[in-house]
Amino acid sequence: MTESINNAPPIVLIHGLWMTPRSWDRWVEYYRAKGYHVIAPAYPGFEIEVEALREKPEIIAEATVPATLEHLVDVVEGLSASPPSSWATPSAGPSPSSWSTGALARPP
Repeated sequence: MTESINNAPPIVLIHGLWMTPRSWDRWVEYYRAKGYHVIAPAYPGFEIEVEALREKPEIIAEATVPATLEHLVDVVEGLSASPPSSWATPSAGPSPSSWSTGALARPP
């Protein structure tokens, strides 16, 4: 199924520290293939590839919790749909055993 599930709230996948949205690529594909609107926003400055972050470690060193939270709140509030009821943040990595979740349906 590739058509959008219009009445479903979006799924927001938030990466952990020392990671990028790329850590969610396979999950984004999985849920989009099922018709969900999925976003995996980057922390401020983390919009670049992992390799580029390695070249510029000051981006990670200068990241702050308040700035990151403000950015993520702006992303979620900017969604045209209702607020997401599905979200996930990896506490130590993108493995299901380390997720903090809110109504996230894990794939089989």
